[in-house]
Amino acid sequence: MKKLISILVFLLAAVMLASVFTACNGEGETTTEAADTTEAIETEAPAPATIKLTEGKKPLYTIIRPDESEQAIYDLARNIAEDLKKATGMTFNHGTDFMGWNTVRDPEAYEILLGYTNYDETAEIMKDLKYYDYAIVIRGHKIIITAYTDSTLRKAVTYFRNNMLPLIAQGEDGDYTINLFEDYIYHGKYNVDTVTLDGKDLRDYVIVYGKGTPSGEAAAIKVAEVLASATGIYLPVVNDKEAETDCEILVGKTNRAASAGSETVANLSYNVSLQSGKLVFDCRSLQTAEAAARKFYASNMSSGANVALTSGALCSGTLLTETDFPMTAGSDIRIVTYNILTEKWGGTETSARAEVFGAFLDVYKPDVVGVQELCEQWRKYLPSHLGNYKLIGTVREDKGFSYSAIVYDATKYEVLAQGCETYSYHASAECRNMSWAVFMNPKTGVKFAFISTHWDFGNEDNKQQMRKVQAEEMTKKIESLKAEYGCPVIITGDFNCNNNSDSYKYFMSINGMTNALTNSEYYYNSKGTNSIDFVMITKEDGVFKGYRKLLDNGLETLSDHKANLADIDLIP
Repeated sequence: MKKLISILVFLLAAVMLASVFTACNGEGETTTEAADTTEAIETEAPAPATIKLTEGKKPLYTIIRPDESEQAIYDLARNIAEDLKKATGMTFNHGTDFMGWNTVRDPEAYEILLGYTNYDETAEIMKDLKYYDYAIVIRGHKIIITAYTDSTLRKAVTYFRNNMLPLIAQGEDGDYTINLFEDYIYHGKYNVDTVTLDGKDLRDYVIVYGKGTPSGEAAAIKVAEVLASATGIYLPVVNDKEAETDCEILVGKTNRAASAGSETVANLSYNVSLQSGKLVFDCRSLQTAEAAARKFYASNMSSGANVALTSGALCSGTLLTETDFPMTAGSDIRIVTYNILTEKWGGTETSARAEVFGAFLDVYKPDVVGVQELCEQWRKYLPSHLGNYKLIGTVREDKGFSYSAIVYDATKYEVLAQGCETYSYHASAECRNMSWAVFMNPKTGVKFAFISTHWDFGNEDNKQQMRKVQAEEMTKKIESLKAEYGCPVIITGDFNCNNNSDSYKYFMSINGMTNALTNSEYYYNSKGTNSIDFVMITKEDGVFKGYRKLLDNGLETLSDHKANLADIDLIP
């Protein structure tokens, strides 16, 4: 009789094993089949772990997610909590893994650890997982559901909800329990089995970024993700303050000698090479690091199986479609006005947009650019992409920040004078001002004054009155610069009123200027269109030879405004 009971217990356990370890749609799932029953009778059947979820009217478990996780991870935690409530009638709390200075964790606490948390229990499981793997594991009172990627974690939670939570049952004592086996591991599919770099196994490498480099860590993480998607190996990411080793993947500018190429590589371009065992990604931002990593994978690893690379150039490329745009014949200088739109545009981070701006300078080579909405994020990321250009006009006379600024070619021009004045009537001191400078080319003697501005927006009576005041104060500034320095005055800006508006017509009636939008000899595009972004010059001092709105070449990711480019023939 005892032997019969033992056989029945084993058969029940075998059925449960098959349900838990069955492959999901054949997507590379690791399957564990039940052992042959004839042999298993001679051994003790594996016992399921009984997890106690509630005690009396009290739920025991708290769901823990990473503190800085996205909304998608919060939603997964909420979904699990909702399922537990449906099964038990009780509300299970969820929180984050935030660590304060006085945080003390209880290893015996009942917790569901969701995602890449900073718990030791999660780290222990993660070290044995590949990039597209996921795990559902029980360690003491911890249920650990983890994966490297959000999409794979979503699969893990779906499996947990569909196949494990339905096993919740209420005992005679009224408490709810769930019977689970210890480990459930999903194995993803990978294109590459092994990678060696000058004979060294990729698994021995770390990815290094420059600690002081803007977006350096994010760029290194992106390279790690691309490599992991091909190999399953998620390499450690460290900064260049760590001791140098022979097995390093260098991303962007670092203090390692092999990274020197990142100092000279063009904006929106990249080179990848293997140098004495070091894999080097010469690039300037996150987006070119990602492009380089994907090109590297496509060029060197897409064949699959075993990849062995030796020293030399591996791949290169650029994100640009236009690399040169000569000045219109008969022109002396090129001026651009550009509203670069504060922190974010179209989902592209400012760190990447700053490199696009740097590439714009490389390709179109303006003498001076009037910039609007140059906020704190731009001040952080833009300087590393300016090359021979310098940025001025970012601080007002009252020491506050100015979002209207000036970028100029420092190899051609000296700054004779500069300043930033706030309009007397405005809705925002940061935006509504005039940054100005007087430039001189010491080689040619060419001298001109320059203003970058940003007027108030809106058709309300008070906004129209603001623009009237701003038009009058800007006209006075034009006149004073002209009188003091005896040179042409060029103005640029986002005027927030188009060339058919009353505000614009009033301004043009008093300022003595001519507008490139309406008075160019040649239009590369956009002839006859309306705009709120203008380049103007004092009428007697110059002729607009060419006008172009910059519509593509990667610039569409930079701002919802288009750069307005004007080539000018200065009149002696």
